[in-house]
Amino acid sequence: MTKRFVALLGISILVLSQRTGAFAQNAIDVNGNWSMTSSGEAFANGQVKVRQDGPAVAGTYGQNGHFEGKFQPGTLKVDANWSDSRGTGWMTIVFSSGGKGFSGQWGRPGSKPSGHFQAVRFAYPNVSGLYYVNVTGGTDLTARRISLHQLGLDVVGNLGPGTQLDGTIDSDTNALTGSWKEPNGSGWIKLQFADDGKSFAGTWGLAPGAEAAGQISGSVVDTAQLHVNGLWEIASSGGAFSGNVLQLEQQGQTITGSFKDGRLQGTLARGSSSLSGTWRDTRGTGVVGLKFSSSGMHFQGTWTRKGGISGSLIGKRVIAATPALRN
Repeated sequence: MTKRFVALLGISILVLSQRTGAFAQNAIDVNGNWSMTSSGEAFANGQVKVRQDGPAVAGTYGQNGHFEGKFQPGTLKVDANWSDSRGTGWMTIVFSSGGKGFSGQWGRPGSKPSGHFQAVRFAYPNVSGLYYVNVTGGTDLTARRISLHQLGLDVVGNLGPGTQLDGTIDSDTNALTGSWKEPNGSGWIKLQFADDGKSFAGTWGLAPGAEAAGQISGSVVDTAQLHVNGLWEIASSGGAFSGNVLQLEQQGQTITGSFKDGRLQGTLARGSSSLSGTWRDTRGTGVVGLKFSSSGMHFQGTWTRKGGISGSLIGKRVIAATPALRN
C-alpha cells in the first residue's frame, strides 16, 4: 500500500466522517408546539407551531404570521424569512442540541436585528381548540363538539349549550381529570390525549366514584390556514403551466398565481391543504387542483383543459436567501 493511497484513503474517511457528522448534527425533530417569549421589539409571544420536512422548517404564530427556512448543513441553525401583518423580513433560529429549545433574532429586510426571541417546547400537549366528539353510554351527557381552552395545566370547555367542563391535565401522562355539568345533571370525566393533543379517548360517569356510564372520544377540528404564498419551482406534463416557476400570492383563503404566459386563481379553505381553482394562458383555460404537503413545502396536482386534455403538476417551494446585512 503506497503512501499516496494511504493519504487519499485518509482524506476520503475524513470527508465521509464530516458529512456523517453534519447529518447527525442537525438530524433533530423540531415538529410541535413551542412557547415563545420576545425581547426588544416583540416578534411574537405565546404559541408557535413548527413543522419540519427534512432540512426545511416552517412555522405559524399569532393571527396570520408564518415563517419558513432551512437548516444550514451540519448545524442547528435555520436561516428563515417571516411574513405577517407588519410585512416581511428575516430571522435566524438556533435550536438546542436536544431539540427542546431555540433562540434567535429577527429584523426587516436589509436591516439590523429588531429584537430577540427564545422558545421552549410544551412539556404537555396543548389541547386548546375545537374537537369533533363521539359519546356513548346514555343521554345524560350528549355532545357533538367540544371547545377547550387551556391555561397551563388547567382546562375549561363547553360541550354544547349549557354543558361545561372543568379539569386538569397531568403533565406526565397527558390525561385530563375533571367534571362536567349540564342543566339537568353532572358527573366526572377522564380524557387521555395523544402526545400532539389532536385527539383523545376516555370515559365519563355520573356520581363521584361511580363506574363509567359511557365512553367519549374526539379529534381536533383543523381550522388553521395553510400559507402557500411565495415562489415555487414547478414541472408540468402536457401543454399547460409552461415554464418552471409559479408565483403564488395569498389573501386569506384566496390564492392568485402567475406563471409563464398565464394566471391562476383558486381557493384554499381554512383547515384544508387542497386548492381548487382555474387557470388560463395563451393556449386556453381550464381547472386545476393542488394538494399541498403538511409542511407547505411541496404540492402535487392535476390540470384539465377544455376538450378533455389533462396533465400533472408538481411544485417545490423556493426558499429565499436570507438578507446578508445583519450587523
